[in-house]
Amino acid sequence: MSLMPFVVAVEPDDLATLNEVVKAGRKAELEWLAEARKVRGTQFLRGKALSKARAAIRVEFHRLRERGKLAGTRDLVLAREVRAELKRRQMDGPYEPVPAEDTATPGRRVGTGPRHYQRSGSEPTKFTGRMALRLPASLGDQLVRACHWTSAPAVQALWEWQTHWGDGPEVIMREAERLGAITVLDVICAITAPRPDADSIMEKAKLQAQVVTTGDIFRAALKRAIP
Repeated sequence: MSLMPFVVAVEPDDLATLNEVVKAGRKAELEWLAEARKVRGTQFLRGKALSKARAAIRVEFHRLRERGKLAGTRDLVLAREVRAELKRRQMDGPYEPVPAEDTATPGRRVGTGPRHYQRSGSEPTKFTGRMALRLPASLGDQLVRACHWTSAPAVQALWEWQTHWGDGPEVIMREAERLGAITVLDVICAITAPRPDADSIMEKAKLQAQVVTTGDIFRAALKRAIP
């Protein structure tokens, strides 16, 4: 089976809890295998009969994994919950491929800044953990396409908002700091930069709330997976 890799920023406590869920899932798998071998009497079989029994057990084991009934790895647990989360959000339907020019664009997509790393208001979420996982290629592709096209109208509107208002004073100063030093010209540009009114700021916030990233889906799936 072809797999698609992802790395997701998560809260370390959630990741630790997920690891316990995976351990429990693996224990359940081992118990199922032991019971299946007992039922088929593999301890009393030899030769071809034993090979056939083992093959039948493997087939059923993989079938139960594919259905999400057994999940003894992080990949399996998250794949099950990603499917459920996409269905809950009605993002499990067909989507066109993501345009090549969008897949090649470096950096974060517009609209996916600090909002995706906060619980509420300005309180930062401590997404200092990193969760590596692999999804079946078909599911990973569905996830990427669904996030892209669900967010596309808001992303386009955010680009238009950005074109109209340009970089605000805070962005100008941060960029100057990043380049090494703040000059008098930077200060003048920041002071004279257009400032959006309250309604425009609210409009931007509403548009940002409509942007859904793969990380959003993974973090929601993670919350579904843990107690």
